[in-house]
Amino acid sequence: MYQVNSAYACIMYVFIADIHIRPEIKSDRKKFINWINNIRSKEKKIYILGDLFEYWYTGIEEELSDVIETLADPDVFVLPGNRDFLITHYRNKNINIIYKEESILDVYGQKVLIAHGHTLTEGDTGFKMLHMLGWPVLRLFDRILPLKIKLSCAKTLVNSSALVRPPSADIPKDIALKKGVDKVICGHLHKGFLGDKLIVLPSFLDEMSWLEWDEAGPRFVKNTSSAI
Repeated sequence: MYQVNSAYACIMYVFIADIHIRPEIKSDRKKFINWINNIRSKEKKIYILGDLFEYWYTGIEEELSDVIETLADPDVFVLPGNRDFLITHYRNKNINIIYKEESILDVYGQKVLIAHGHTLTEGDTGFKMLHMLGWPVLRLFDRILPLKIKLSCAKTLVNSSALVRPPSADIPKDIALKKGVDKVICGHLHKGFLGDKLIVLPSFLDEMSWLEWDEAGPRFVKNTSSAI
């Protein structure tokens, strides 16, 4: 049992990753909107740890007005993933976007690093080269290309992602020690792992599951309702 002090009383931290909303699929948007509306409350802080969207580019927010409206909550925070990293170009004072790929939280007295996970992997040389050399170019293109070309580029990158990231890519279990924190929480791998120092979130897209952390400690929760 985690010791509770007054700073954390009645607070639940919720972590979710890999929703992969396809902007053109209404049911994707509805599923996420229903989930967040059902779970949100003033006692909860909700952290979306990357790949909320299957892809993102500047201008696409007009197609996602229903999701954007849902995110406009002071207790909801959005961290970019490898699919939607260009969301850091989006400026909306009502949306809490975490502009760093890795950020530190104080969760029940523990120093917790949150990230999507693409910056933490081993055995992922192809993606790391794309991240280092390709992403700066894509950030530039996002500012200057017309919408139709950006859409075509986004879909091409999504379709080729399996070739860039090998299935052997993994996150080392001692990553918290390497980062100098008590615990790391991330997604990206699409497989859940609940360890003492590392928590990898299950894919919400695949499993409808997320992490909740309150005075009883962290635990995975799975949706079983047909309403979502």
